[in-house]
Amino acid sequence: MAEKQAKLAKNAVEHPEHRFTNLYSLMHWDYWIRQSADTVLERPGSDTPGTDGQTKKAFKKVYEAEILSLVDTLKHKTYVPHPVRRTFIPKKNGDKRPLGIPALRDRIVQEALRAILDPIYESDFCHKSYGFRKGRSTMDAIAMMMPMFNTSTKFYYIIEGDIRGYFDNVHHRKLLRILKQRIADKDIIDLILKFLHAGVMDGGLFAETKAGVPQGGVISPLLANVYLHEFDKWAEARWEGSAYQYQRNRQQGRGNYKMIRYADDFVIISNENIAGVRIVKQEVKEFLNMQLHLELSEEKTKLTHLNDGFTFLGFHIQRVQSLGKWAVHLRPSANAKDGIKAKIKDLTVGNDVMQGEDAKLTELNTVLRGWAEYYRHTSLLEDISAIASYASMRYLLWLRKKHKGVRKGQLIKAKTKVIYNVKRWVAKGIQGGKSFTVYLWSPTRNELKRTKYMRKGKEGFPHPYLSTNARTDTRESRMR
Repeated sequence: MAEKQAKLAKNAVEHPEHRFTNLYSLMHWDYWIRQSADTVLERPGSDTPGTDGQTKKAFKKVYEAEILSLVDTLKHKTYVPHPVRRTFIPKKNGDKRPLGIPALRDRIVQEALRAILDPIYESDFCHKSYGFRKGRSTMDAIAMMMPMFNTSTKFYYIIEGDIRGYFDNVHHRKLLRILKQRIADKDIIDLILKFLHAGVMDGGLFAETKAGVPQGGVISPLLANVYLHEFDKWAEARWEGSAYQYQRNRQQGRGNYKMIRYADDFVIISNENIAGVRIVKQEVKEFLNMQLHLELSEEKTKLTHLNDGFTFLGFHIQRVQSLGKWAVHLRPSANAKDGIKAKIKDLTVGNDVMQGEDAKLTELNTVLRGWAEYYRHTSLLEDISAIASYASMRYLLWLRKKHKGVRKGQLIKAKTKVIYNVKRWVAKGIQGGKSFTVYLWSPTRNELKRTKYMRKGKEGFPHPYLSTNARTDTRESRMR
């Protein structure tokens, strides 16, 4: 599969105007479907059934028959996807976000389709697009942006973009027209259309899908990026240029602009005056509406000065003055801190006091280390330390419920130990007949790391399907 993907990527890079044909034959290649099935079955989400009720366990029992059936129906073009099972995820503001759960067979076919299209479109996508792309992460987007806030470039105004209900409002006919600019294989286009029109089952009721790509679909993130690539191209044509052009703009009193996008989240930063930035915000709104049939949310699309701070991808970025010097701080957002505190609180409620102390510390450590790893590039250790202190306090409350009648001071004395001048909670456990010791995680200065900007080499930016030095991880989790 990797060899074929590299050929597709190479062809796309060398021939930017080429329209690909004869791709559908891969969709009924036994090896291609098996590789796609194995990829899907390895994902944790494969345990969740779609509208057909089939689970990973059930699929594995009849694996050979299922693969042969998929290959046969795809070969004869009789494959019909099931409606997506709709569920809702609570949002921090109290609203609910719809999530589509495709049937397991449909996820496998979508993965096979994604594996064909992704190498082609990775060759086209703009560098300042980071969301749901192989080898790119939220921190790559942040790292690219941070140097622009220095006192020489003065990119101090930020347009915080918010597209209203993006995944539910992708215009199908427009999306197909965009896809056909690169894909001439009618069978591939027809298969994509089948998924777009598969519909949803919501509470036992079927509803047609006349617009949008279902959140949760394997192919949806790629299709969403293909659609917004038109926005990226528009922004690049307007604002990208040489260093000389940037300098000329400043000398003539005009500002420069740069857009950084992560899926449907984007910011546009500028060193122009506030009046010019307001005009650009209106131009962005008109382009999205007229060209992509999308609506920019007026209440959520903010125009912010760096000194007031803004939030992007779970980080709060603000320019502050300390000891007579200006510095730009990168910190976890308020929502991110509230979210991790809620998780810690859920783990330390008093209704699970039968659990062992070693198991409870291990649970807390998993959450704390994961959160600290995501925010290891932030400016201040105090944010991570504050969360660790909160976890320590919550663990004490849990201990007091577990050991009723024991005084707080006695618990602290009996169940803590000073490690490298830091008092930490400790517990003993036994696993496989051997005893072990577990400590509540505590941050150190080594937790903070300077993030590195993905730089352009002699052959351009690393291509995940061609470059030997390209990162292959997808690190798409966003803890917001």
